Amino acid sequence: MYKILIIGMGNLLMSDDGLGVLAIKELHKRYKQQAEICCLEIGTSILNYVTDIGKAETLIAIDAIAVGNRPGTIYRIYANDAYLTDRKCFFMDIHVAGIHEAIALSRELTGLPSKVFIYGIEPHTLKEGFFISNEVKTSLKKLLDIVQRDIDSILKKEIR
Repeated sequence: MYKILIIGMGNLLMSDDGLGVLAIKELHKRYKQQAEICCLEIGTSILNYVTDIGKAETLIAIDAIAVGNRPGTIYRIYANDAYLTDRKCFFMDIHVAGIHEAIALSRELTGLPSKVFIYGIEPHTLKEGFFISNEVKTSLKKLLDIVQRDIDSILKKEIR
């Protein structure tokens, strides 16, 4: 069991899409000494980690989120049951299964995670290439601080 499982999603070979993977590497450095927190780099294969997700009280996912806003825009979503249910297209195609399907399957198997937070940054580009745009680099530093603040808050509530 994990109090908090942090997953970094994305593809490092597709420029800004790799921001979740870069974020998880930094968060691992910050939290590697804390047994109640697990950091996993899952890349683009979230279904391989359904059993890990099903062991987490709180899931924190970090990924590029492209909805058409200004590049570098930071997103923080508390994914309650309504949010996840509204977007569930459960395994219509195994090749496009994403976080919503993985959470639904994990909950079906174990009842966890009970809380889900999704963090992301609007990408500047998703073109092939092993680089992160300046807009995303600047926002990534801010996002890591937001995630750290939220993790610390979750842990403090667990102690009380």
